[in-house]
Amino acid sequence: MTKKIIVSNIEIDINRKNIKNMYLRVSGHDGRVSISAPLRMKNEEIIKFVTNKIQWIEKQKRKFENSNIQYKYDYVDGEIHYLWGKPYVLRIVTGSKCRTDIIDDSLILTIKNDCTAEQREKLLTEWYRRQLKDKLPVLFDKWEKIIGVHAESVSIRNMKSRWGSCNTRDKRISINLQLAKRPIMCLEYVVVHELVHLLEASHNHIFKGYMDKYLPEWRGIKRTLRSV
Repeated sequence: MTKKIIVSNIEIDINRKNIKNMYLRVSGHDGRVSISAPLRMKNEEIIKFVTNKIQWIEKQKRKFENSNIQYKYDYVDGEIHYLWGKPYVLRIVTGSKCRTDIIDDSLILTIKNDCTAEQREKLLTEWYRRQLKDKLPVLFDKWEKIIGVHAESVSIRNMKSRWGSCNTRDKRISINLQLAKRPIMCLEYVVVHELVHLLEASHNHIFKGYMDKYLPEWRGIKRTLRSV
């Protein structure tokens, strides 16, 4: 059974197991901190252990928060942008109406003459949002039936440090807009990951067991998501 403690404003999951030593981990997926501890170890000992490791934990969380989920673009002609893992050359053209199109290997952004970099970014961001909106209903319908759970709401957010999040109490799931740039299998993995949280909130052996059951190749996809 997973319990939580808070040390230096950091929430930590405690998983008690039939082991001799404690093991500390900061998740590369969502930055969560967890400890595997012996069954009979007192909470005071665990808190002391965490307190001694707090600088290391904070360092790892900063490293996670500064990860390259989002790449800095200038939104100028010739840049490489991605859709579902495929690279496209950004081509800026002028016209009377703003729009975004894919033509062969080019991402055509039609803008007005006075369109700023911030406005170009906003246009592309909304275009990526529409791509996700086209894919997500099908994926959630598929996996909710397979897993046997239902998300009350699904939102798309431009998150800096998480690919997805799940409010297990309200059954609300958020998906990172940046996933539209990754291969479609990465989006599907995150959908499954967040839906499985409706069965098990923590990233413990029960959670991993569900992931193994429903998406056996999830570990390889997770590595792909981190590397692209």
